[in-house]
Amino acid sequence: MNEIVERRPFALGERWPKRSLVVLVILIAFFWSAKGARVAPGELLSGASGANMTKFITGLFPPDLSPKFLSSLIRPTVETIQMSIVGVVLGAVAAFPLSFLATRTLSSSQTPGTSLSSRLLLGHLPYLAARNFLNFLRAVPELVWALVFISAVGLGPFAGVLALAVHSTGLLGKLYAEAMESINLEPVEAVRALGGNRVKATAYAVLPQAAPNFVSLTLYQWECNARTATILGFVGAGGIGQSIDIAMRLFQYNEVLTLIAVVFGVVFLVDNASALIRKTLTSQK
Repeated sequence: MNEIVERRPFALGERWPKRSLVVLVILIAFFWSAKGARVAPGELLSGASGANMTKFITGLFPPDLSPKFLSSLIRPTVETIQMSIVGVVLGAVAAFPLSFLATRTLSSSQTPGTSLSSRLLLGHLPYLAARNFLNFLRAVPELVWALVFISAVGLGPFAGVLALAVHSTGLLGKLYAEAMESINLEPVEAVRALGGNRVKATAYAVLPQAAPNFVSLTLYQWECNARTATILGFVGAGGIGQSIDIAMRLFQYNEVLTLIAVVFGVVFLVDNASALIRKTLTSQK
């Protein structure tokens, strides 16, 4: 024990130069990035900027609570929630089968007794293809997907739904695969030792362990979609974001405050509904 205690300061001393170097690199990267992004706090505090901010903030009050305006927000608000629901359901349905191909521990390359050519053809190549396909789907932002689908199906919420669904597919597919890769492999090996094939091992050993994570990840993605759906309207893909964009362009700042409050209400509603569903589905009782 004494020997271990004596070595600890030395070990820390050995690691300190490496940690200092990492911190130095991070600081250099930060200041280099700030310079490249033209970060100028002085401009934010300048007289012109301060006057513009004051004009914007004072223009928010009082919020527009007229019955006519509030009634006009019902359709885009409901549309935003509908987009988030359909987007996450379609994304989860598409991501579920892709996640099995993208799970290394379930691929044929991890199955004992198979030839090298079989492992490459039936396991490694499909795994790489699925992984890279999912990477591509989630690497493209939802706004870009929305622009792509607007060119295909026109303006409106359908383009927003497709954008959310495609991005959700890429993200959920990766998360589902990682959830299956992190399970306890002993039940899988037990099923295979009893003569079970990959399908039986997946059905009886993998899915029961990964299912609670699937539920949590899908509900979390629904929460993210509800937030993202409010932004897609800025490019004409439906939802309440389009109302915010119009109000900002017309300098109707009192309407903007009302719209921000509505967005907060939508996110609050979805977050609480998600928590309730998660608690109900994952409860052990």
